[in-house]
Amino acid sequence: MNVMVESFGLKPNQEEDATLAVLQAIEHCRGIGGATLTFAEGEYHFWPDKAVERQYYVSNHDQEKTRKIAFPLLGMTGFTLDGQGATFIMHGLTTPFVIDGSSDIALKNFAIDYKRPTLSQGMVVHADAAGFAVSIPDDYPYAVRGGELIAIGEGWEEPVTGIIVMDPRTKASKFRSGDSLMWDGYKEGRVEAIGEGLVRWSGFTHFAPERGDVLLLQAGHRDCPGIFITDSRDVSIAFVDLHASAGMGVIAQKSENLRLSAFNVTPRPGSGRLFSASADACHFVNCKGFIEIENCLFENQMDDPCNVHGIYAQIAERRGDELLCRLVHPQQRGVEVLGEGDRVRLIRRDSLLPFFETTVASVRRINAEYMLVELEARLPADIRGGDAIENLSWTPNLHIHGCVAKANRARGFLITTSGDVLFEDNFVCTPGSALKLSGDANYWFESGALRSVAIRNNVFEDCNYGYPFWGKGTIDIDPEIEKPESYEGYYHSGIVIENNLFRTFHPVLLSGHSVDGLSFRDNDIERTSTYPKPNHLPYAVDLKACDNVEIDGNRVAGGVLTCRINGNEAAQPLVRAES
Repeated sequence: MNVMVESFGLKPNQEEDATLAVLQAIEHCRGIGGATLTFAEGEYHFWPDKAVERQYYVSNHDQEKTRKIAFPLLGMTGFTLDGQGATFIMHGLTTPFVIDGSSDIALKNFAIDYKRPTLSQGMVVHADAAGFAVSIPDDYPYAVRGGELIAIGEGWEEPVTGIIVMDPRTKASKFRSGDSLMWDGYKEGRVEAIGEGLVRWSGFTHFAPERGDVLLLQAGHRDCPGIFITDSRDVSIAFVDLHASAGMGVIAQKSENLRLSAFNVTPRPGSGRLFSASADACHFVNCKGFIEIENCLFENQMDDPCNVHGIYAQIAERRGDELLCRLVHPQQRGVEVLGEGDRVRLIRRDSLLPFFETTVASVRRINAEYMLVELEARLPADIRGGDAIENLSWTPNLHIHGCVAKANRARGFLITTSGDVLFEDNFVCTPGSALKLSGDANYWFESGALRSVAIRNNVFEDCNYGYPFWGKGTIDIDPEIEKPESYEGYYHSGIVIENNLFRTFHPVLLSGHSVDGLSFRDNDIERTSTYPKPNHLPYAVDLKACDNVEIDGNRVAGGVLTCRINGNEAAQPLVRAES
């Protein structure tokens, strides 16, 4: 059944707050099976004052936050929202969409933007040895207080905590600028007002922007993801443009069967912005079933295009027949990572290798950080504090195809899942590694040892132009294992990289360790002169602590494929290499 939002008194291109009318329309649709809520094309504005309020622990965001929600899709079944070209403008710290406890949900044909994003933008108008002056447009209100630049929004004020330097020619981050002026690097500088809309920074030693560079000014927190999906299933997002967010574009946790199709994270046309989302374009945590990402554009967001992973809960101590487990990273606390009946395995913190597998009998959450976990099988005697527990039941199959990722901060696609992974027909041009296949139990605690990965028919163009900040090669397989060669066993397995085009200035195509079964075959390599080549990196393929390696049939324009496998130098053709 089609429900027009106009029937609730809401018309496009009005400055009035649409929040209550939309809430009324959603509640009306709740009682109708298979309802489609339809908007007329135009702009609709949403303020947080009258929005539905919920407290959520959103993974990889700032926790213990109350979210004000413009579109609360809570406990919905069989619901479609068709924007028909509408643009939803958020004001203040409003979270656009929450899909919670819902199934068979479709969002399509609309755009999301913020009147005043938490990111700001300026241009360097003068630079010398002592510092640089920046012009900041009226779109980004600010104040200078006590040597700090304060971004001012609608109902919020936040100090600027970092600068990303953008190249006005490429509209991407400047060559090798990386995070030089972020966090601790930013703290060494001081800012002063020097005129109307003009400020000057001095005191930086790590990187010096030049006249004409565009600066993206980071402020605020990860408060408002564009679309938050939790405890839901069968959700599709199609032909949706996200132009800004105070968090990730899409973040999904403990959900299954998710599809993004033509979900585009991109600056709003005509805005002059060189930024979109303030964090990852999309992010999936402890999901299962399938995740499909097709024909999407991810550009100018302030973190990775996509990250798919689980969460390791650290074993703090053994208490009789129970394990006291801890969610260590502050941005993962409160997230549900284990449940009764889930299949789990225990892994060593240092090697990340599994040593025990069983089923969860019960979970008692103590608080957002700690839980008591009882397992069905008798606990092994050699459990050590610092080991970790991984949920094997919530791990998805992943298909990413037909996507474009470019001009963002940081890396490309971060993938850790033991489900089947197919990455094909994509174009990637990122300042860090195009693909980062990691896993760790010491900081982010991102789980998911790879078991079946096919990377094929992609174009990787001039990746790693932000080196050395965000990866060692175009494809970087780097589980965080100190001295991986000292362990019997391998973290990842079953990785095939074939029929791709590497068009790049950077010499390292593939870097990795702790893989059993790695094929790099039938790829084309073309060297470019887009950026200066780092001459201190002699190997195109550099692997250690790997077994069953195949490198064959690769075509290098005007050169040979130099390799180092487990300390042994070679040049193609190399058919098999075993440790």
